[in-house]
Amino acid sequence: MVSNRALAEALFRLAESFPPGDARLAYLRAAYAVFDEPREVAAARRLPAGIPFEVLPTVSLLARCRGEDALAAAAARFSGGYSGHRQGLARQGFFSAAEVLALPVEEQARKLRGAVHFHTRASDGSSSLETMAHALRRRGYFWAVVTDHTQGLACVNGMDSRALELQKRAIARWNERHGDELELVPGVEAEILEDGRLDVPRSHRQGLVVLAGLHTGLGSSRDQTSRLLRALEEPGVFALAHPKGRLFARRPGIRANWEKVFAAAAAAGVILEINGFPRRQDLEPTLAKLALELGCRFMLGSDAHHPRHLVFDRWALAIATAAGVPPERVVNFQPLGRALESPGVLS
Repeated sequence: MVSNRALAEALFRLAESFPPGDARLAYLRAAYAVFDEPREVAAARRLPAGIPFEVLPTVSLLARCRGEDALAAAAARFSGGYSGHRQGLARQGFFSAAEVLALPVEEQARKLRGAVHFHTRASDGSSSLETMAHALRRRGYFWAVVTDHTQGLACVNGMDSRALELQKRAIARWNERHGDELELVPGVEAEILEDGRLDVPRSHRQGLVVLAGLHTGLGSSRDQTSRLLRALEEPGVFALAHPKGRLFARRPGIRANWEKVFAAAAAAGVILEINGFPRRQDLEPTLAKLALELGCRFMLGSDAHHPRHLVFDRWALAIATAAGVPPERVVNFQPLGRALESPGVLS
C-alpha cells in the first residue's frame, strides 16, 4: 500500500518528465489532488475528485502498487526513466492532508487557547475582521492576534498607518462587545526588507504584536543569515513568521545558518512560527526540532485568509508534534497575558 505523499511525488515527477503542455498540466493537477485528499487513497480504494480524465488510468495503476519500490518502478516506466531534478527539493518535508488528519491530535487541539496569525480584508484576506473573529470564537479560542500585512508588501494591499489605526478601532469595538468571549489583540505581519530592517517604523510598533516575515528574495541562492539576524535585533519583534519562506512544489526556502538564527532568536526572546498553511508548513519538523534544542519558543499559525483556513492550526500542531515540541513551549496553549510576555512587544 502506498501513501498519498508517495503517490503524489510519483505524479509530480511524472509531470516533470513532460514538456510544458496538456500532459504535464494534467499530471500536476492529479498530484495536487492526491496530496490534498483527506483520506489515504489506498485505504479508501477510490481516487480523489479533481484528477483529469485523461490520466485516470495511469493514476489508478500507480495507486494499486504494493509498496513504494513498486511505485517507483512503475513511475519510471511511464516517465521513460526520468529521476527528477531540483524542483523535488521544494516538496521535501511536507505532510499530506491524509497524514495530518490521521494524527491523533484532537485532545491537544482542544487545549489551544489562542490564535496568532490570520488575515482580513484589511490586507489580502477574503473576510472581514468580524467574520474572522466569529469563526475563531466558534473554534473555541479565547484570544487572537490580528496580523494583516503592512505597506511594505504592496502586492497584497498591505496596510498603511491610517488603515492600521482604523483596524485598531475596529478591534477595540469588538472587545467592548465580545472581549469576554474572545479578546482580539492588534498586530501586524511586517515585511523584512532586504537589509533586515522592518517596513514598520519603530514609533508605529507601540502596542502591536509584530510578526516579522520574509516575502521577497525567497528564490535567491544567497545566504540570508545576516538578513534574519538583523531582523531579530529590531525592537518590537514578537515572532519570526514562516522563517524559511518555503512553498510546496515551488521553492525550497532560503539558505541560512539556522543554528545561528535560532540561537539568536532564543537569546532575544523572539518566538518562531510553525506555520500550518498546507502549502507552507514552515518551519518543518527537522528545523523545529533544532530550534527546540537551542531553547526557542514557538507559536502555531494557521495563516488563515478565510474562515475555513483556521483548521490549518491542525497542520501546525502536527509539525510541532512530529518535532517533539511540548505544549509549554508553545504560546497558543497559554492564557493571553502569559503568551504575550515577551521582550519583543513594545508597550
